[in-house]
Amino acid sequence: MKKNCLEKWHYGFAIIFIFLASISAQAQGYNSTTWKFSNATQFGFTVTDIDFADNNNVIAVGSDGGIAKSTDGGATWTYGAFSYTMPTGYLSKATFVDVHYVTPDVAYAVGTTTVSSGSAFGGGVMAKTTDGGTTWTMVSNPLYLNRRNINTCWFLNRDTGYIAGSWNTLDSIPKLYYTRNGGATWDSMAAPIGGKTKAGYANNPNVPALDLDITAKAKEIYRIEFLNSSTGYITGGTQSGGNYFQPVINVNAATCLAMTTYTVTSGGDASLVWKISNGTLTDYSVSKERLGLNGIYNTAPNCTYRYAQNGLHTNVFRALNIINDSTLLVISLNNNIVIKINTGKNDSTANINFPGVYEKGRYEVLNVTNPTPINNTNATGPSIPASNPALFQQPTQIRRAANGKLYAGINSPVISPVNKIMTSVDTGRTWVAERTLPLGRPYSNFGTIAIDIAPNGKFIAAGQGGVVSDSMPGSAAWQSTYNVVAPGGSYTQIEFADCGNGMAVGGSFITVTTDGGKTWIDKNRPDFAASFYNIGGFAYPSLSKAYFAVSSGIVYSSIDQATTLDPAYSNFNYQMRDVAAVGTDSVWAVGSASSSVPSTLRKPGIFRSFDGGLTWTEYSNFTAGTLAQQFTEVEFPSKNVGYAAGSRDTIWKTTDAGVTWFKLPLPTPGVTPQITYSDMVATDDNTVIITGNGFPRMVVFKTTDGGNTWTDITSNATTLRPESNIFGVMLRHLKDHEWWN
Repeated sequence: MKKNCLEKWHYGFAIIFIFLASISAQAQGYNSTTWKFSNATQFGFTVTDIDFADNNNVIAVGSDGGIAKSTDGGATWTYGAFSYTMPTGYLSKATFVDVHYVTPDVAYAVGTTTVSSGSAFGGGVMAKTTDGGTTWTMVSNPLYLNRRNINTCWFLNRDTGYIAGSWNTLDSIPKLYYTRNGGATWDSMAAPIGGKTKAGYANNPNVPALDLDITAKAKEIYRIEFLNSSTGYITGGTQSGGNYFQPVINVNAATCLAMTTYTVTSGGDASLVWKISNGTLTDYSVSKERLGLNGIYNTAPNCTYRYAQNGLHTNVFRALNIINDSTLLVISLNNNIVIKINTGKNDSTANINFPGVYEKGRYEVLNVTNPTPINNTNATGPSIPASNPALFQQPTQIRRAANGKLYAGINSPVISPVNKIMTSVDTGRTWVAERTLPLGRPYSNFGTIAIDIAPNGKFIAAGQGGVVSDSMPGSAAWQSTYNVVAPGGSYTQIEFADCGNGMAVGGSFITVTTDGGKTWIDKNRPDFAASFYNIGGFAYPSLSKAYFAVSSGIVYSSIDQATTLDPAYSNFNYQMRDVAAVGTDSVWAVGSASSSVPSTLRKPGIFRSFDGGLTWTEYSNFTAGTLAQQFTEVEFPSKNVGYAAGSRDTIWKTTDAGVTWFKLPLPTPGVTPQITYSDMVATDDNTVIITGNGFPRMVVFKTTDGGNTWTDITSNATTLRPESNIFGVMLRHLKDHEWWN
């Protein structure tokens, strides 16, 4: 629907919205002026890491290219979005995952654009500031050139530092990259070889077990931290990059003889742990043997039984704390596992599978919530500690206060969210849950995964939705100036009745502004959320009228900007998916058949009212059956002419205000797969732009003759992000800043 804030529309251009594509990034570099958060404030990108340079200067980084800077210890912040050009020429924003604030002037941040390392439109990014975070520039590096994830960085001084992430060479083994000139040039350190592990068949004389070296093959490095200029640790594990485990020939269960086909074994997998000491890497990866587990969890293993892995030694370690130069504490990203590793020169562990062989390091499991297997038995042991083991939720950092107390920030689960931080006063042996956010706020249960402690002891925790909270030593409570309305809103549509009054809706969320988006009012529907109802579409024709299409089968109307919603029409054979309105009296809704309707009777529905929703008429002349279309989009540029679309590549039109409907010619007849349309804009009775997806197809079609003929204007939209879906279109007036949606 046209929303005119200035004068009549004459010419315009279309903006196509692509799922996960960061096309709002307008130029490479750090943009702190063009866009600002209005909800949440001060900023709303999810914070993944935070780092103090001193008591005053602190930088936070996170999603959507977000970089925030404070010069008063976190009391106030400035922020912006960093965009950069991929080697493919694609302009993107990173999800930063690590920042290291080396001096008050110099800091480095690293991240990735996707979770699929090596994707043609993903990969790593590294940014650098030399003016304390005011401006940021791209740093070229080996991982960037090959579009690999960069997960971590650490700098010993303003010029000398390390980065790491995905494996980056054909051998699929990650390397530790370092620079001595601030990123101008790079070199690498090859991965060390670890101890010995057993894999393959545990009891087959015809196909002996495999004696393997512990390697970093197919693993990713997730954390680098240094205790001092000479001693540091690197951790990670197997999480992405494909299956590169050792091949093992299959055996016949009856004869125990080898066959001609192969499988793979992961019995030798191990979490990645390296120590760097005076420039030398040593492997302390957590193998089953180093934990005293032989991998035989069967009282009488037959000839097809293979050495088994378990959750203790196959985790990703991202959260670590260096207790001293020979003691490391790690927490798994999942599975609630805490392990202390001693790496002194006299620390060793007998290899249970190789008599007489001693492995580097001593390993002590301090926390496990799930029972672990016992060697040579079907039984499992108790959780560690036996009572009340700590429950972590994807911790990525551990920080230690001056008094030795450890803090591990964790995510808040989506279901039954709760804010907490896990703390330990006995070097990780026991843990207690504490809070990092004030109670009684809309954001009180947000997760705060990013944590850091200033030299003066001030503690900052940050995370979900840009929430930031701080606490001083001896303070009784956490403080926060963060403000958010409708936390957790998953919005799918936004529309303005005029320049000042607008709504954003989606799921069970309705958030209203009356001042052009500067501030927002929460009018969410917890009753919808409790019943898993979703608002599929809405229309906002005037301040005194709004309509909402809800998956419960009800069209609601509101005369008070969604303060109250009254049922205007109910038909429980349908899920209402979208609604359109002209003026305050004419309204149309479309729906798809409810799952409670037998598949042979399912059909799409169109419903109309000409008295503001008091009475309704259903257009029911659609064919029912398993091939019936689902309607998701409806547009009426005028009272008489309207369009409806959804699944099965079909677009319908009416010229009599919805009394009758007829199919339009297909934009691409006979082409498969069929398109499901995701959004539609009708600028007048004859001009329509529609977007849709049908993997691997993505399309943008336009008609200027009321749908009699269509032009494919997709152009290079599909090449901008071929992995994604086109989900929306918006028209903007070239001259008068008028927006269409």
